[in-house]
Amino acid sequence: MIRPTTLFQILFTGALLSAPALFARSGFAPIASSGVPTDASAANACSQCHQPAGGANTDSRGRLQIMVDNLTYTPGVKKRIKVRIDHSEAQRWGFQLTARQSGNSRTGAGSFTEDANTTLRCGGTPALTVPPCAGEPEPQFISHNSASTRMGTREGVDWEFEWTPPANEVGDIILYAASIAANGNGNNQGDSLYTTSITLRAQGACNLTTRPNVRSVGNAASFARELSPSALASVFGLNFELAGRTRNVSSGDLVDGRFPTSLACVAVTVGGKRAPVTYVQTDQINFQVPFDVPSGAVPLVVILNPDRQNELRSDIATVTVNNHSPAFFTFGGKSIAALNAQGTPVAAAAEVPGGVAARRGDVVSLYGTGFGLSEPVYQSGEIPTGAVPLRDRVTITVGGTILAASDVLYAGLAPGNITGLQQINIRVPMSTAPGNVAISISVGGVSTPTAGAVIPVQ
Repeated sequence: MIRPTTLFQILFTGALLSAPALFARSGFAPIASSGVPTDASAANACSQCHQPAGGANTDSRGRLQIMVDNLTYTPGVKKRIKVRIDHSEAQRWGFQLTARQSGNSRTGAGSFTEDANTTLRCGGTPALTVPPCAGEPEPQFISHNSASTRMGTREGVDWEFEWTPPANEVGDIILYAASIAANGNGNNQGDSLYTTSITLRAQGACNLTTRPNVRSVGNAASFARELSPSALASVFGLNFELAGRTRNVSSGDLVDGRFPTSLACVAVTVGGKRAPVTYVQTDQINFQVPFDVPSGAVPLVVILNPDRQNELRSDIATVTVNNHSPAFFTFGGKSIAALNAQGTPVAAAAEVPGGVAARRGDVVSLYGTGFGLSEPVYQSGEIPTGAVPLRDRVTITVGGTILAASDVLYAGLAPGNITGLQQINIRVPMSTAPGNVAISISVGGVSTPTAGAVIPVQ
């Protein structure tokens, strides 16, 4: 399966932890009660049961901590985790913790070992298998049991248990926890709720063992063989990653606010320069051509386990780098990836749910790559926060008519995205005939391919 480079804005947003339902029963915490923002039962559930005054983390008399030896994990190697809840007046206690992949908080990460003081649940069901959760779906949830609520214990308690990370590196992993410090009055009134999380980064993770094999390289939008500085590109082949495993870049992979030059133990060099990597699977890597790669025939190498003693390199592939390699991203090859001023996809609804046709006079944003460097020049992997125009002038043809300069509103980097994603804002001429209207952009004497280069106009 060809996995296209991610389009539009790559969102790196933090979310406040919602209040979970934790202590509805003393024998275990109901599933999905760890304060993960995307878990369905997180919102308002705790207030319905325990009715904590002021909500989570508002009672300054207490504190919840997740305690580990260091903020890293080694794939497949067990790690001790301690959950500690303190409160000056509480006398009954409960907690729940879960591990999630940073890039997708709905996806679990690893497994827990149940002991005499904890209860394990998995994928929304009790741990009925022996050992608990064997073969059951992630995510897993580990919590207190009846014995470990420790009725009558003052000041605070802790639980300590083992967690086994995934066997292979999956990027940053976030441990989410929630805890109730209860007053022991026999009802759910007056208890205090706390939530917290910590992020663990992978270390010692690179253990890929099969030498990679490069078959072809192309522009990520058009898959044409020619590349250009800062353009988004894809390399296809074999043994880039373990079969069935995929890795999208996430906020935790950023290095000093830039896209990483190694992702899931995979790197790419173009002209001897490390390229930012955005996606990896066993037969495809999406990357950005370094901005300062020279023109001409340039060597490309895929590297597994980069900078380690077990590093594996592919044979050298040769790619052609020109000053420009313009191409549109498309919706399934049917029409240009475009948005109207309201952020709605400009596409046939049959191709893109919610898609609409553009109207004459509308402003439409077109997305592509390979239109050349910006002015000022941004390095590959950077993420501009505002408008940055292209260095070279573009000529845009809509329905066979060259647009007037007044109808080309912006041509530059797409704000909030990797610098290889470029955005062209145009006004659809009033003279445009309805239907699938062909659009072409020329820069430096090179034009965008015609395949799929249309937008619907009504």
